[in-house]
Amino acid sequence: MRAPQDVTPPRRHGLTRRRRWIIVAIVLVVVVIASLRTFAVFYTDSLWFSSIGLHSVWSSLFEVKFGLFMAFGAIFAVGLLASLLVGEKLVPRGPSLGSEDDFVRRYQEVIGPHTRWIRAGVVVLLAILLGSDALGQWEHWILFRNGTSFGIKDPIWHKDIGYFVFKLPFETFLVQWSFLALFIILLVTVLSHYLNGGIRIQGPRPRVTPAVKAHISFILGLLSLVKAVGYYLQRYSLDNSTDSVGQGAGYADIHARLPALELLILVSLAAFVLLIFNIRRQGWALPILGVGMWLLVALSAGTIYPALVQAFKVSPNEEVLESPYIHDNIVATRAAYDLNKIKQVPYPVNNNLTANQINANATTLNDVQLWDPTVTSDTYQKLQDISTYYQFDALSVDRYNINGQETPVIVGAREINENGLPSGGWINTHLQYTHGYGMIVAPANQVTPSGDPVFSVGQVPPVSSSGLPQITQPSVYYGVGHMTYVVVNSKQAEVDYELPNNEGNVETHYSGTGGVQLSSLFDRLMFAVRFGDYNLAISSQITPKSRIMFVRNIQARITKVAPYLSLDANPYPVLLHGSIYWIQNAYTTTDSYPYSQNVNTNELPSSAGLPSTFNYIRNSVDVVTNAYTGKMTFYVTDPNDPIIKTYERAFPGMYTPASRMSSALKAQIRYPKDLFAIQALMYGKYHVTTVASFFNQADEWTLSPSPGSGSPTQALPTTTTLNAQGQLVSTGQQVRMSPMYEVMKIPGQSHESFDLLDALVPYSTNNQIQTLSGFMVAGSDPGNYGKITMYVTPQGKPVDGPSLVSANIDSTPAVSQSISLLDKNGSRVELGNVVMLPIANSLIYIQPLYVQSSRNNFPELREVVVVYGKEAALGKTLADALTSAFSAPVSTTPVVGGTSGVLSPQIKALLNDAQSEYQNAQSALSSGNLGTYQSDISAMESDLVQIEHLTGGSVPALGSGSSSAGSVDSSSSPAAGSSGIASGGSGSSAGGHPSGSSNQTEF
Repeated sequence: MRAPQDVTPPRRHGLTRRRRWIIVAIVLVVVVIASLRTFAVFYTDSLWFSSIGLHSVWSSLFEVKFGLFMAFGAIFAVGLLASLLVGEKLVPRGPSLGSEDDFVRRYQEVIGPHTRWIRAGVVVLLAILLGSDALGQWEHWILFRNGTSFGIKDPIWHKDIGYFVFKLPFETFLVQWSFLALFIILLVTVLSHYLNGGIRIQGPRPRVTPAVKAHISFILGLLSLVKAVGYYLQRYSLDNSTDSVGQGAGYADIHARLPALELLILVSLAAFVLLIFNIRRQGWALPILGVGMWLLVALSAGTIYPALVQAFKVSPNEEVLESPYIHDNIVATRAAYDLNKIKQVPYPVNNNLTANQINANATTLNDVQLWDPTVTSDTYQKLQDISTYYQFDALSVDRYNINGQETPVIVGAREINENGLPSGGWINTHLQYTHGYGMIVAPANQVTPSGDPVFSVGQVPPVSSSGLPQITQPSVYYGVGHMTYVVVNSKQAEVDYELPNNEGNVETHYSGTGGVQLSSLFDRLMFAVRFGDYNLAISSQITPKSRIMFVRNIQARITKVAPYLSLDANPYPVLLHGSIYWIQNAYTTTDSYPYSQNVNTNELPSSAGLPSTFNYIRNSVDVVTNAYTGKMTFYVTDPNDPIIKTYERAFPGMYTPASRMSSALKAQIRYPKDLFAIQALMYGKYHVTTVASFFNQADEWTLSPSPGSGSPTQALPTTTTLNAQGQLVSTGQQVRMSPMYEVMKIPGQSHESFDLLDALVPYSTNNQIQTLSGFMVAGSDPGNYGKITMYVTPQGKPVDGPSLVSANIDSTPAVSQSISLLDKNGSRVELGNVVMLPIANSLIYIQPLYVQSSRNNFPELREVVVVYGKEAALGKTLADALTSAFSAPVSTTPVVGGTSGVLSPQIKALLNDAQSEYQNAQSALSSGNLGTYQSDISAMESDLVQIEHLTGGSVPALGSGSSSAGSVDSSSSPAAGSSGIASGGSGSSAGGHPSGSSNQTEF
């Protein structure tokens, strides 16, 4: 038997290899798992784009992004690999390391045998990083490749604006990327030479071999050459300099910075020549000379000299020297914001308006918006959300033709409220409660005697009156709320709405084309991975015909398809051809328009969806989204915009000319609020076209401070920002007035129209001056769309602006006393927006006053304040307030009916609708169709309750019906005289407010 020490130890080579493969396998598994969700998102995104008919957009974006990543990554990899291979050829031969180079010697002994793999890993890793940097430039590349002409040249270089917008940004990126790539190559190359022994920093003094000096000189020479190109392009960037009075190159830029840049180009080229020549010299003198010369010129000519010119030559004589550049800034800014189309006319405000003139403008006064959706949203929620699993995520102001007259309305789509479901669980959240139902259209100028809104479209199931079309497809699968994914057309029926008396739910199965069809198990697995929800893979409720809907927020959908578009903050629903659609105004912007001034977004009432910096904007696209199918149509509304022309070339087939809009759709397009606010803000400064006046800011205007709405005891709103702790704090800067949509007769117009209005005041520090400079109006109706007029009040004749009017209201004893009486004993007063109304060369301001219980947020309209001149008057109705303000009877036509015995057109239409619905119900009853009977009776009751509200409780008799029906009056109708029956959710029981969910009609 052999001694233990004689036993040959087992071989460990196989075990080591096995461990190596185990480690490799573990790494591969981790990589696969980590990349599986990335692949799932990639794959399901492809399916999503295909489902909306825009797969070509997805493939184009993918090709561009992948192409940029691969191209720039490969260029960097080739450059770095070539430099490292050259460095390997320059490794000193023989024992060149001394005792002081112990670290390098150990590296060469341990790592040296694996140099090839390490080099490959470093190259690949850095190539991925540099390629990813280029991937983010996909938008600039698309503009660079497809850019069109603006047809306008810049004033300095006389190059088309398109070069600065489409070409220069990507060219600038190329230079910056090249410089970064070369700098990284230089660092890696120097490190490689050190590890190979070509550079020795230990010992009494550092030593670098001549060959390494030549190698480094070559890379430094390339850096100098790239820098020269950068200085060349930087000359064009002076067109957007911010160092002068206005944006754009000023005197110091042209006479100091431009010569400095041209000198730096020559210096960089000289440094390039010196460094290339140093490849042969292989010393340090020439590189040090080149870099030192560049630093000296960059500091003295590029920084110090322009500052001296600005301080000692420009500042003492700024107006004269900057005049031509200020002129260029004015011209460019007016063009970039489309201000040249604004027509400016005088508006001679007087204070001699009479009651007769008021009565002559009764139609305009009847269209005053009495309901402010920002203050009264709770009222609409509680009257019309019907159930806890419904809500109105946003209310907007629009207009509809009601009984033959254009009427301002409050609109909102009833969307699903995921937090209000009867119970949680995967089935309820993703399969059963999948959609909202219906919408509301409520005249903004009408109110019931009890102080509630009137609904022309409302209720569940939806009922339309006042001549508006019935909703034939009320399901709302896509909206503005935060909505999770849902699976439709599964074995599980989807809830439309609850039946009264706990009789169950009305249910449906989706039959549209929205969403992605889950036709295979692989697709279900991919979606399960994407959403981290295994139920999508294992649920037996899902069939091959089921469809998964995700990215259901319309703004998120638009951004996913067209991330280069900026979106207005106010999308709104419309009722077209029996279906619900969303309209979203979208903008093209750039910050590269030469000499145009950037917008100060802090001065805007709302900048949601807009870039933080831009100096050109157009409302070039309106996106219309079907609330049932999610189909998006991108209508080009400004075909002259060069930016949208460029994207049309990049994505053929994606955009549709606005000329193909239906007339019904065109009638619902609104001029966008964000764009109008920007144009009003910029016009306030750039309505001045003479250089001297512009320089002195003698006649600069700005948006009026917001008069405020909400609680009368609340301070005027100010802008907010985030502090270091992430808390919202006030900046002290007052919020600007937001534009308002109004139906009115603008000065010089013979009929009412739907317009957007905003007020401007003189520019002053801390908003000290709040008198009115004028008001701007933009048309929204077809034939008048986009026409903007600025009505200027007389100089030297102060006219109160909205903030002063609001202060006047607060200080009027009769008004303040009434507010004090109402704002106590469990009630709270809320003030609506101040509405400005131009009438007969005068201005009337109107502010609604709402009262709500402190225990139940349900604002009701109780009073109306009218301000004319310095007088503020209060009334139960607008007519009462006008009568008080003008000390004479004002007989405006009642827009909510009355008790005079003369029926308004709205009541007549409601009576006709009720009569027709009653006859239809009797026919359905006789034929045994109880479902149709119930629907017709519900519609009739809704009409009768609205008539009851409009007439103050008296329901006029309907005309004679069929022989079986007889005549229907308030005694024969189940709805008449019953104060507890909801009319589209709008009724309230006598002596109390409705609860959170509206009452259901009982039969």
